Amino acid sequence: MKKIFILIYLLSIFTGCSDEIKTEKYPIIDLVGSVEKYQRVFCSDYFSSIDLIPLETNEECLLRIGPSPKIILKDSFIFMSGDCLYAFDRSGKFLNQIGRKGQGPGEYLYSSSFFLNTDKSVLYVEDLYKILEYDSNGNHIRTMHTPKLNDKGLINLSYVGDDLFIGSMFNDGKNKYKYCLFDKNGEISECFPNYVFFNREKERASTYDRALDPIHVDNQLYLKDYINDTLYSLEKSKLQPAYIFELGKYSYPIEYLETFNIENPHPLNSFIFGTGLGIVGTPKFFFYNIRVPDLFSKPKAKPRYSPLLNKLIPNESYVYGIYNIEQKTNILLDTDEHFQKGFVNDLNGGLPFIPKYYAGNNIVVDVWFPEDMKEMLSEEYFASQTIKDQQVYQKLKELLKDLKEDDNPVVVVAKLK
Repeated sequence: MKKIFILIYLLSIFTGCSDEIKTEKYPIIDLVGSVEKYQRVFCSDYFSSIDLIPLETNEECLLRIGPSPKIILKDSFIFMSGDCLYAFDRSGKFLNQIGRKGQGPGEYLYSSSFFLNTDKSVLYVEDLYKILEYDSNGNHIRTMHTPKLNDKGLINLSYVGDDLFIGSMFNDGKNKYKYCLFDKNGEISECFPNYVFFNREKERASTYDRALDPIHVDNQLYLKDYINDTLYSLEKSKLQPAYIFELGKYSYPIEYLETFNIENPHPLNSFIFGTGLGIVGTPKFFFYNIRVPDLFSKPKAKPRYSPLLNKLIPNESYVYGIYNIEQKTNILLDTDEHFQKGFVNDLNGGLPFIPKYYAGNNIVVDVWFPEDMKEMLSEEYFASQTIKDQQVYQKLKELLKDLKEDDNPVVVVAKLK
């Protein structure tokens, strides 16, 4: 079986080294050695505090969102996507809508992909072959058209700095490049090579042709494809390998990129990064979601509801992982006694915590849905929990008194130790 080998980097970047990446030069995130050694991890071991921000619910800001909403916290603002993009203050009060849906000037079709300018207080919405720029009050500033390369558009966009952006391309197996840097005028300034090649039987697009969402850690930007093993860092307009995920013989098989079997669309015995969380980076940790090969046992997990199928479906294939950057250790998480995934919440006794966004200053963010909170957080549930912070526990109980199932989500903010 052909496999995706460790990626090859350009000789021009690595002066005097061989064509292959020297894996011993880079920290190894050992996935193979972590499977079937699942650990139950508690919030109090990693976080010093946890706070809840219920987002205001009214007719102007009803967030109709999927299971993995995009959220950004910046300064005094909370931005969250729904059918449109909305701004709230840090107490959860609704401020304004950012732009509006549509196909006219200053309008966007999709609100799920947005990102910040790290140099000034503006927000970008990625739409079809364009970037729309807004201020925090929701006013449209300008529209920038994104470039194409060999008739391929750029997606998964991010601001890099100095009025530069980076985006990735779908890989059809013949791409010369995977990532491109470009400026506000849509002019490409640098391209970075693709290393995964295959011969596809029929023209089609797959999720696994894409890259994960760019990973911001303060002033550092990391990039990763769905199916390769290398996490890259972008430094001074150079893309450098930073970490290697040890996949062993369980990497994504090339033949699944070349052909499509509707009865077996995904390789069952490969590590595959999750399409929701992907990777969240902080100065101390990488948090990630990974599909574990079927031949390994996995923690028993509570089924999840699929809106598409309108029923509960098994939820055990994907597990959450934590890589400790300083200690160079990796663990995969066990579920709690209620078979829920994430950090067991022994701070306020609530739902497990799953880092979904890094907001800087050692702050990580999760989103809880009111229907899940109303379903799970009963007196019996609390009685089964170890609760270390009685003050935040009482705040949670007060919030539950008035919370309705169709309210907007609750933003959960945790401070890393």
